[in-house]
Amino acid sequence: MELKESYVHFATVGGTYIDFDHLDLTPWGIKGGLIESKSTEEFIRKNSMPDMADRNWKRVKDVSQSSDGIGGAGMHGDWEYMNLLWPLDFNNPPSEKDYFEVIGAIKVIHPSELYILNVLDAQYFDGKGIYFNGWSTYNNYHWHKYQEPEKHYFIYPEEHIQETNDFLAFYKKNYGKRDYVRNAIKYYLDSFNVNSIEMSFICLCICLETIVPGNEQLSYRFRRNLAVLCSESYERGNKIYKNANLLYNYRSKLVHSGMNSKDFAKFELFFEYAQILASRMIIEMLLHDIPKIDELDKKLTELGFGQGSMISEGYKKFQGNISTWHKVSEYEIQ
Repeated sequence: MELKESYVHFATVGGTYIDFDHLDLTPWGIKGGLIESKSTEEFIRKNSMPDMADRNWKRVKDVSQSSDGIGGAGMHGDWEYMNLLWPLDFNNPPSEKDYFEVIGAIKVIHPSELYILNVLDAQYFDGKGIYFNGWSTYNNYHWHKYQEPEKHYFIYPEEHIQETNDFLAFYKKNYGKRDYVRNAIKYYLDSFNVNSIEMSFICLCICLETIVPGNEQLSYRFRRNLAVLCSESYERGNKIYKNANLLYNYRSKLVHSGMNSKDFAKFELFFEYAQILASRMIIEMLLHDIPKIDELDKKLTELGFGQGSMISEGYKKFQGNISTWHKVSEYEIQ
């Protein structure tokens, strides 16, 4: 009897210090765990073709943890914290795109240099198991952007993990509904995919500028809309307003006037704030779910600092990443 054969994908993930076993990725049909976890090894061995358990597990380890991806000398810098993602159901597996989408969703919630290193391809023989037959390696540029890249890795406050999991399900259901939100997410995620910290910063600024429909009075409306959308009080709104103004002027100087060494000394401060603010903006856009950007702009114009919760009925704030939540209104970039 001929075995039913299909193809499934796995993914290796770096840029984090956490065990993906704690994350609920079921909306994408995905499960994860640290490669150094015994349960991950047991899963691969249990679901391997007969007599292929050792070979399959060695393939996973070599591809994800060795410096050259083929089991040569030396270990990858993140070997100890590499995670593996796999299908919850081999008969209805996630696509390669789904793996990248779930990593993007996490980065929207928790701005970080989380990245997919490899996608491993496997043949699945129904009733028998898997056989790894190849893999792809993807570029990630965080090593070239920061003096200390590890400070930008994905971590989360454990007491808020349930909020993160709830929001991941909400994100999966809603992220593609509104064109302007989808556009903002695109530019935000593009900022992680270019090999230049200056271009990453520009992508983040373009993302933030999607808060304004059109170019009229862009500078004023840019900073005011962000302050109303992302503030819980007048004082915090005023701080976001001032920071957004500094951010906009810094971006204009970078693009139009050129930067001197004194300007560049503050670059990482501006970059991190742009990333935090863009994350918060997208989250608030998703939570309010206003159909059109013009409608959102009108509501923001009618409201003041600290009144963001009044943009839509039934609004419930999300604080899954509590440190980022507070940094939006407390960050010092001057």
